Amino acid sequence: MDDLEWTGERLVTNINTSFGTIEHLHRYAIAQQICKNKIVLDIASGEGYGSALISKFSKKTFGVDIDEKSVNHAQKKYSLHKNLQFLQGSVEKIPLPDKSVEIIISFETIEHLVDHDQMLKEFKRVLTEDGIVFLSSPEKSIYSQRDPNNPFHVKELTLNELKTTVGKYFPFSVYSKQRFVAGSLISPFDASEKLNFNEFDGDHYEIQKGLKEDQFYNKPYFNLAVFSAKHFNIHDFNNLSLFNGVQVITKRENQLEKELQDLLNSTTYKIAKTIVKTFRFLKK
Repeated sequence: MDDLEWTGERLVTNINTSFGTIEHLHRYAIAQQICKNKIVLDIASGEGYGSALISKFSKKTFGVDIDEKSVNHAQKKYSLHKNLQFLQGSVEKIPLPDKSVEIIISFETIEHLVDHDQMLKEFKRVLTEDGIVFLSSPEKSIYSQRDPNNPFHVKELTLNELKTTVGKYFPFSVYSKQRFVAGSLISPFDASEKLNFNEFDGDHYEIQKGLKEDQFYNKPYFNLAVFSAKHFNIHDFNNLSLFNGVQVITKRENQLEKELQDLLNSTTYKIAKTIVKTFRFLKK
């Protein structure tokens, strides 16, 4: 089937951005663990890959997106997932009955809306009494420096603003931060005792303890929030977590290698190469 067109608004599986892909997959890896045997809503489901990943663990998953093309694409691509249903609808008017889902997954959605209150009211409406929301949002104070003119982000939030907005409707919450790293993991064979976690950064000339920051990807760009109207065990969510992105990066390297070989074998490149050789010969 045809791939979903990449517009820059939502992640699609045929465009591998490495950084963004790994960040998204890490969040869905955590989502899979909390969605086991649950009825789940993946709001702003986009291409549908995340909803499909969740459906492997959930009792039932609804993927809802406002874009008709995305919904139609997801319905076709993931039609073999029998406990997965894609619906067209808005986060401000979710096409599901009251108290019908136990978990809501909302990754990079809230910043696309002006009316955050209406979004959270809808979350509360469709959630069961003890339902849980797992949400991610770009940190305004950091993200806006990297991408100040993102046309799809209409109202980004700082961590404090996110806490204030969420707290009006959901009194129980836990927050985390997410950043991209390219690194190495050292772990003991015997992990029976409590572990310490050390962070290092550097190059061939200098290594420091702790992580450096720069003006691009080397910052914690995303705030993650888990919240509910009822008390829940925050220790289940207040953990360090690692996602190994080697497969994603290897796939991207293979794509780039293929693109390079296609370019080198193209008629345009061969003609240009001949012209350059001729020019150099005449210049001698």
